[in-house]
Amino acid sequence: MSGLIYRMPHRVKGYECDVTGEITLPTLINLMLHVSGVQSIALGNTTEQMLERGLSWVIVQYDMKIERMPHAGEELVLQTQAISYNRFFTYRQFKVFDANDQLCLEVMVTFVMMDFESRKMVQIQKDLIAPYQVEEIRNLLRVPKPEKLEQEGRSEQEFRVRYLDIDYNRHVNNSKYLDWIINTLDPKFIMDHQMVAVNIKYEKEVEYGNVVKSVMTTSERENGEFVTAHQICNGEDLSCEAHIIWKKVQKS
Repeated sequence: MSGLIYRMPHRVKGYECDVTGEITLPTLINLMLHVSGVQSIALGNTTEQMLERGLSWVIVQYDMKIERMPHAGEELVLQTQAISYNRFFTYRQFKVFDANDQLCLEVMVTFVMMDFESRKMVQIQKDLIAPYQVEEIRNLLRVPKPEKLEQEGRSEQEFRVRYLDIDYNRHVNNSKYLDWIINTLDPKFIMDHQMVAVNIKYEKEVEYGNVVKSVMTTSERENGEFVTAHQICNGEDLSCEAHIIWKKVQKS
């Protein structure tokens, strides 16, 4: 495994948490991406410099393994490391540790480089990768795909894209999709269960003013875990698909 490691401390704020006192997943994702952004600035590779060349990084997939979600007041260390890249994809790993250096969360993120005007994927430019001291590979890194929706028992909810949902890439911020996904679940189910794994794959951009439909199904595994499968649809277009694996919260 190659690439420079960058670590940053963070104390979980109350406003970053949900009603259970746990930090929300969209917030944690934004914090992790902030850490990678700080590393990029430290290495002289800023967003502004990318935009001057008409380029931007875009996330196409998250694959997450969750030991537990941190709570308000906890002292964390957020770690990131660029792992490898090939012609069109680059892979970055994030880890979140608690005050006892115990792993809370591990995430593999797949990025592509996008031409800002054409909105098309372009080849990775090696001079932009070089500061991270990352390994070039020939093949794609094997990242599992999200599980598909069940045919029956679907539930859905619509959401309108608002101004504050849009980021500097002029499309819906990737963490917003998780808002739509989680807000389609029954709140009691969320409070009674703990996320074990999340896989989310982005397909097509969503823009300001669009009305998206968040569709989900739930299934139970033999080991007692639940799997919620999700799609975010923008009209006839599939914008995002995901699954979350849950286990029952053990109450004392």
